[in-house]
Amino acid sequence: MPEVLAERRAARLTLTLSAPGRGNSLDEDMLSALEAHLRRAAADEELRLVVLRGAGDKSFSTGYHVPSLLAELERGPSVSDYERHPLERALRALEELPQPSLAAVAGNAYGAGCELALACDLRLASEAARFCMPPAKLGVLYSATGMRRLLELVGPSRTKELLFTACVVDAARAERIGLADRLAPRASFWEEVDSFAGAIEANAPLSIRHTKTILRDHLAPPALDDAALAEVARLRDECFRSEEFRRRSAKLGSRSS
Repeated sequence: MPEVLAERRAARLTLTLSAPGRGNSLDEDMLSALEAHLRRAAADEELRLVVLRGAGDKSFSTGYHVPSLLAELERGPSVSDYERHPLERALRALEELPQPSLAAVAGNAYGAGCELALACDLRLASEAARFCMPPAKLGVLYSATGMRRLLELVGPSRTKELLFTACVVDAARAERIGLADRLAPRASFWEEVDSFAGAIEANAPLSIRHTKTILRDHLAPPALDDAALAEVARLRDECFRSEEFRRRSAKLGSRSS
């Protein structure tokens, strides 16, 4: 059964995206559960770090489960609804955490899975990790907030490359261009995650929380205004309603159901 597992160890919370039979792909229920865990974590004064990972070593998350996405589109709300959609809510909860967050990317991080990794403060990747942003393969449009994250991490030219080509980026290149902060050998990956997380936990939590607040709330670019968000939502709706999206997603859905 797809779920989000929570494991508390001392001052560290590990959240595991668990749908191993389908590459830990995401659906509304998993994203709502992830948001709930993150909101509870934000209120925990004793917590020093949140680690986000996927079950197993093959996938962090391969993105949104296509059959679930198609069913969702049939009943609404729109996937482009910035305020209400479970993916956007989970991403905001992740970014609003007062504690630092670490994505432990052992395998594939595609689409919405990649977006969750990018919303974390830091990304530690296995040498077997792969990153991909495939909206163009589906005929849809990436969110404005997602584009902003990519721009801040890798710059405009590489953002265009990743979104225009929907190419798969291996771990070595991901580190070079800024998608991953550090690489670790596959054989010792989880030991490296534990060591890296421990280095963060060993430091003064109030200093780290305040540093994160300053970086996020005072030094980051201004938030997108309502008019910009509304225009992006209109453009995304146009893509999601297109015949090309229906054709491409039906083909993908038949392979992932």
